[in-house]
Amino acid sequence: MTEYNSRESVATLVPHKGKMLLLDRVKSYTLEEKTIVTEIDIGKDNLFFDEDLQGVPAHVAFEYMAQSISALSGIYGKSIGNEPQVGFIMSVTNFNAAKPFFKAGDVVKVMVRQTMRMDMAVTFDGSARVGDEVYVTATLNTIEVPDPKTALGL
Repeated sequence: MTEYNSRESVATLVPHKGKMLLLDRVKSYTLEEKTIVTEIDIGKDNLFFDEDLQGVPAHVAFEYMAQSISALSGIYGKSIGNEPQVGFIMSVTNFNAAKPFFKAGDVVKVMVRQTMRMDMAVTFDGSARVGDEVYVTATLNTIEVPDPKTALGL
C-alpha cells in the first residue's frame, strides 16, 4: 500500500491546491472495499477556522468527506495508470452533526465508503470522528465526468 502521509503527497491525488487542500494525510484505504480513511489536523491555519469558535464548524466535514472521495479516486486512478476522474457533489443527504464544531488541536478522522455506483453516479456514506466519538455523518451523492468543461457546457 502506497503511503500518503503528508499534505504534499495527498496533493498528488486531488485537484485541490493551497489552502483549499483540507486533508493532511491518508491513513488507510482499500480499493477492493472502496473505502478510505483520512485525517485533518484542526488548527488556526485551517481555511475554515473560526476564531469565535476556536475551531472549525462541523458542516465543513462534508467537504472533508468530498476531498476524501477525491483522494480515493486519485488512488484508484494511479493504480490503473490513469489520472483520477473529476467529480462533483450533486447532493449531501442524511447530514447529522452530533457536535457543532471541531476544536483546535483535534485530529479529525474521516471515513468514506462507496455504497452504490450507477454509470457515472456514485454514492458514498461518510463519517467524521474525533477519537472514538462520531461528530458528523452524511451521504454524498456524486457524479464523475470524463471532461468537466463539457459536463458544464463550456
